[in-house]
Amino acid sequence: MRARASSSLIPALDHLILLVNDPPKASSQRTSALERSILVFSELGFQVSRGGLHADGLTSNALIVFPDGVYIELIQFEPTPAPESGENQQDFEARRRKHWWYHCAPGWIDWCLQDGISDGLIESINDNAKRLRESALQELQSNEGEEGGAKVVAPRLLYSAPQEGGRTTTRGDEIKWKVSFPTPPSGKQAASPLPIGNERSAVPFWCADLTPRDLRVPPTYAHHHNGSQGIAEITLLYAKDTVTSYLDVSLALNQPVQPDTLPITTDFQLVPNQIPHRLLSTLSSAHKPDAIAAEGITTSSHHDASAISAGGGKLIRAIIKVAEDPEDEKWVQEHGEGLYEVSVYVAADKLPASAPPDGIERTTFEAGFGRIRLSPILH
Repeated sequence: MRARASSSLIPALDHLILLVNDPPKASSQRTSALERSILVFSELGFQVSRGGLHADGLTSNALIVFPDGVYIELIQFEPTPAPESGENQQDFEARRRKHWWYHCAPGWIDWCLQDGISDGLIESINDNAKRLRESALQELQSNEGEEGGAKVVAPRLLYSAPQEGGRTTTRGDEIKWKVSFPTPPSGKQAASPLPIGNERSAVPFWCADLTPRDLRVPPTYAHHHNGSQGIAEITLLYAKDTVTSYLDVSLALNQPVQPDTLPITTDFQLVPNQIPHRLLSTLSSAHKPDAIAAEGITTSSHHDASAISAGGGKLIRAIIKVAEDPEDEKWVQEHGEGLYEVSVYVAADKLPASAPPDGIERTTFEAGFGRIRLSPILH
């Protein structure tokens, strides 16, 4: 029987995804973009573990694992099919074009939370979103006929049914998981005048392990020469319908809010610099498979807010930012809304020379790996 999700559960961040090559140009790359990214991050003092080829053969990855179990996934689209697959290049490229990240530009492209299935969180989040949409629809219907038309704000969030995925590690271990993605935008539904669905990265997806998590995320690689202890905070960037985006993120992180409690402008946008941040957990219980698909699993990957506070566990802030300047707007145009910047803890005496006063690491930025901010740990 699936556990009922607690209203105080704070989802645990599983990993952040950094795309290191351009999918449409993958077939023409002469050197491995993944190997290049491994070299760049290794020179910054991170220990990088090669992951392996994903089950579909389209992508491969490497991991930067932190002591708290969270990791950064460096991912590249493969230039050619694996020789043992017997697939020809044309069919391989046709499959690649159908991949959900095919149209993404290099940089931060997605973020993932732990589990969501065995603890009932995905089901609870979908129920909360549905309830808020129904409330907004009732308000919309009651205001019909008003001069100027009624304006309501309702979440678009709806997570799809879990689907299986996996990859083979460089050691030959087969690992499997289930993922649940946000339903893509589909406009207004026949049964409702309110739109449903989110673009990828605008809200997180979920991953529940079917095999032990240690196979997917090797803890032996969590020591870094730069003293990094993990993610300090993430920044999410939105340009349009910012109130709705905030509602969706808050729901996804099991921290729902009412729209009338937010700082909103007269044109129904969030007021910059007055937006409450959201929270993510980094604590992980025993890394066990998903309870629905495997036997003997009774623990959750999420943690009660009061327990975290009492136990001194670490939380990650999720900062919601409204695009205000040309640089922000250019980023949204090229990368879409959602994950924008990641702040990583690094020992103060290990900061690289490429880290300027604003904290943005230049080597990775100039390599096209997105915005990474190095936050010094002071001892």
